[in-house]
Amino acid sequence: MEEQIKEAKATISWSGLSCKIISFIGILGTLIYLIGYSAKEFNRNPYFWAILGASLGSSVSIGAIGSIAESSKKNKALTALIVESTNSASQLPISNEIEYSDLNEDN
Repeated sequence: MEEQIKEAKATISWSGLSCKIISFIGILGTLIYLIGYSAKEFNRNPYFWAILGASLGSSVSIGAIGSIAESSKKNKALTALIVESTNSASQLPISNEIEYSDLNEDN
């Protein structure tokens, strides 16, 4: 049972992992863009800040979606394991034999 729990916790969501990788690339690209732009003459262009904010915001959002996808897949695996163990415990065989008890001798 412990091995199944460890296996359920170690499940990997490939879509979540890809979202995290894309998010990392987006944040890294934004920082490189910021450093490259600040090395030149620092122009007070409002579009620069809008592009920078939108790029960082979308990258962080995609990373959050990746984390949610990964967490959801792990929760699904653990819930399936709990349901499976509960169902197997409820299907234990019931004995039809009458148990002997000392209380019945008094009657």
